Amino acid sequence: MDKVIPIMPCPNIKAQVEFYQQLGFELIDLYTSPNPYAAVQYGIIELHFYGSRKVVPPENPTMCFVQVDDVDAVYDIFSGNLKKHTGKVPRSGIPRITKVRDLSNDRRFTLTDTGGNTIFVGSRTKADTVNFFRTLQNEEFAQKFAVLYDLVYSKEDCRVAANMLLKLAAVKDSLNDLDKAKFLLVAIEIQVILEQAMDDIELKSLFEVHKDSGEDWEKVKKRYFAILKEE
Repeated sequence: MDKVIPIMPCPNIKAQVEFYQQLGFELIDLYTSPNPYAAVQYGIIELHFYGSRKVVPPENPTMCFVQVDDVDAVYDIFSGNLKKHTGKVPRSGIPRITKVRDLSNDRRFTLTDTGGNTIFVGSRTKADTVNFFRTLQNEEFAQKFAVLYDLVYSKEDCRVAANMLLKLAAVKDSLNDLDKAKFLLVAIEIQVILEQAMDDIELKSLFEVHKDSGEDWEKVKKRYFAILKEE
């Protein structure tokens, strides 16, 4: 079977290996001199690294997409192992790991390792699958909201998203309740990521109004409680 193995840089090969072992990877090879090099493996996922003092982790542009069958299971293992070894699940800085989120073509999380390499871990969605949380019924506002959603969950640029959120806030009151709830979920997510005070009063009021409104509202509630859990 053909296989592609990415080879990515890092400034400290030992620290890099230690991080991946904390995630649950097994060490295959490690050479510290004269040319630092390491290989790690998790299931069929194999990653290689070379040491370079020229690498500045916050400026490292190296990226890799790892496709898995069950992204939620992999996330639970990686985040659980990190918390077990370090006492927390790092959401900012380097290294860090994002929550799992639904994008237009896949469901994924992003892992940034100690070398600043960005590893996208995801499962492809079916061609006819619609991302419930990214899609609004309001056709006039739907495209702008999709851009806002992608800024938060795909580009992971919450500061730009926060500025866009302010510009779009006036439109919120013209939305139906379900669309408004989706908008408020993104707003709360931005507040949590930027460590701002969380304003969930309006969303809670909508939950009370729609406490018996069916499956869509249960999805929104589940997403809200997931945000609270990760806060």
